[in-house]
Amino acid sequence: MKRSPRALALAAVVVSLGATTLPALSARALEPRVVVAGASAIPRGDVVVSTPLRTSFDLVLARRDNAALSSFLSDLYRVGSPTYHHFLTTAQFARRFGASSTSIDELRSYFAGFGLRVGAPSKGRVILHVSGTTRDIARAFATPVLTVRRSNGVLAAQFARSATLPSSVARLVTGVAGLSTVAPASAPTLHANASSRVTPGTCPSAGSTTTNSPNALGGYTLQQQAQLYGLTNAWARGDTGVGQTIAIYELGVYNSADVTTYASCYSLTPSITTVNVDGGGSSGGADEATLDVEEVAGLAPGAAITVYAGPNSGTGPTDTYARIADDNTAQIATTSWGTCEGDPTGSPSAEQAIFEQMAAQGQTMFASAGDYGSSDCTGITTNALAVDDPASQPFVTGVGGLTVNSISPLSEKVWNSGSSSGGAGGGGVSSLWSRPSWQVAPGITSAQTMRLVPDLSVMADPNSGFIEYFSGSWGSIGGTSIGSPLMSAVAAVGAQSCDVSRLGFLNPTLYAMASTGFNDVIAGSNDIFGAGGYSAGPGYDMASGLGSPNPATFLSDLCPPTAATIKANAVLSGTRAVVGGAEPTLNLTLSSASGQPLANAMLSVAASVTNGFALIDNDQGSRSKSGNANYTVTTDANGKVSLSVFATSPGPVTLTVDYQGGTVYSTTLHFVNAATTRPGAPSISLAPLVGALRLHVNPPASRATVTSYQYSLNGGATWVTFSARTRTITIAHLARARTYRVVVRALSAAGAGPLSKPTSATTR
Repeated sequence: MKRSPRALALAAVVVSLGATTLPALSARALEPRVVVAGASAIPRGDVVVSTPLRTSFDLVLARRDNAALSSFLSDLYRVGSPTYHHFLTTAQFARRFGASSTSIDELRSYFAGFGLRVGAPSKGRVILHVSGTTRDIARAFATPVLTVRRSNGVLAAQFARSATLPSSVARLVTGVAGLSTVAPASAPTLHANASSRVTPGTCPSAGSTTTNSPNALGGYTLQQQAQLYGLTNAWARGDTGVGQTIAIYELGVYNSADVTTYASCYSLTPSITTVNVDGGGSSGGADEATLDVEEVAGLAPGAAITVYAGPNSGTGPTDTYARIADDNTAQIATTSWGTCEGDPTGSPSAEQAIFEQMAAQGQTMFASAGDYGSSDCTGITTNALAVDDPASQPFVTGVGGLTVNSISPLSEKVWNSGSSSGGAGGGGVSSLWSRPSWQVAPGITSAQTMRLVPDLSVMADPNSGFIEYFSGSWGSIGGTSIGSPLMSAVAAVGAQSCDVSRLGFLNPTLYAMASTGFNDVIAGSNDIFGAGGYSAGPGYDMASGLGSPNPATFLSDLCPPTAATIKANAVLSGTRAVVGGAEPTLNLTLSSASGQPLANAMLSVAASVTNGFALIDNDQGSRSKSGNANYTVTTDANGKVSLSVFATSPGPVTLTVDYQGGTVYSTTLHFVNAATTRPGAPSISLAPLVGALRLHVNPPASRATVTSYQYSLNGGATWVTFSARTRTITIAHLARARTYRVVVRALSAAGAGPLSKPTSATTR
């Protein structure tokens, strides 16, 4: 999943070799400069040369309103919000949140002043592509730029130390991608030691499909994976991902002949298109790319596949993500490529802007969580605890790894083959991103303030992995590289099954279905190097996330809730009520078709009257000019909500609760006048206060007839009226240290009842 381990040379040594000259003074020489990008050590085996190089980099553009974008994304994925799943087009995103033309013009002017060529911004106005010589780039960023000959002979450019821009320019960017490191990302795959049809047929070359444990090739076939992750029944219904396009992010080139052989064995004819970015994929990585395509084509055979292939150097990785977002033709994207959060410096901020654009557009993004357990930076920096980028990104679903010993009965644990075999499921605590509001589940405490990875886990152990065809042979392959394409295929089938075009950013949905959609993994650890990693346990954990998809419920739980699919359990205190008496109360519990609580759902409540006016929850703001009441309530974490209804006049009151334009509950309440008899005498008690008395009223036996109460301080000469719904009031503005004698009477439609027993108290 991540780039191969390699020793690092000391930065202090390489900076002195072959760097371009330091920048000359410019018109902004006296302006304070701000660091916008860092620099990594040069991998051992790479050589710094003195040859100037023409290269490119990406400026990550500051958005015009970060607060507005955050609010929009929050509402976009909040169930019941008026904008829930109202996704934007790329052009709409650019107009609302992309960088302004003024900002882009300022950047264009600054960099052009150093002889650099500034291209057009990305369609989402998130990235600005700039190219030029390393000498001119050095002048613009006031730092030497190295030309490095990588071990494969390719020349690449890298900052020698932190890059800066004048403060007036730096405020227009949030990062620089493509010049902080020459080390490529990678996605190593692990092999086990083993030898136009829409749904997959039987492929004898892939081994038996009927075993409950890994077959003779050491892994599982498509049919077995389908059984594991709930696709078998979906395929039988014709749900195979039809109507969905899956973008596969690649920095290598897949072997088309191997994919053809694989698909032919399963009697499949996948639709695969390649989009080359910045010239296309780099040499190498063929096994990873081939695995990704075969996994997606096999598990979502009805979906279209677009392979976005970019070079594994410079701006290639960032530009490839940006192209997927800007094209916006794929509803789902998957990447098995990545590296630890701290390397390369600066790239996570570039990716974040792109993934936010994808989330706003309703694109689902999966990323493998890494193959080095809790020590994702091993071979790059240290074996200390670290997680993988982009799996840790706030708008990405990170997929961890498991060993699946048996399908039935299900037996799985966290994948950890030990450091000698170099494999364990990635997971841990982000050092970059705060814990998002949606990351709430049993097992997560308030003390955990940073983003936790992974979000869920699937098979990854090469000895119980995915059987692929590569380089002329069939065999089991592993690593969390399996997980991201596997989940992208599951999401594509799920989208068709749910009859929606886009599922969008999935994590809010996944954590809401924590108690129903997953098999809880409670065995194993991802501490591969003894660094103090994480063990599986009940609920969420940083070794397996929420667990593995429950085949019985996972696909149905993915479906965005609608009024037609919601189950409503209502408890009403009664349908008859007395005007001015006790108010009818509704307790409503909402859940999805599979029983998942509908948490944080925004509901529209209406109370329609024929006479007088109504209130909901005694809120005067709910009253309309016509006398009807309209109100908005939100369910709690358990899908529950409670509300009351008040009416001023007798007659029917129609109570309706709507969700997303559909009615989930409706009833008619009947309000009647109080009986035409006078109420009995109430009883009262007094408590002294400073310059006041607290009066508490116990209603008479004929409580239903009471419309209001009155109290008197002068033996009944004058009266002060208060609501029958208010049993305790404060009589204020009294003289201090004075004794008052109080009487109270109850009123009904027939008039006032007898007085209470007089009660005296002395103010303080």
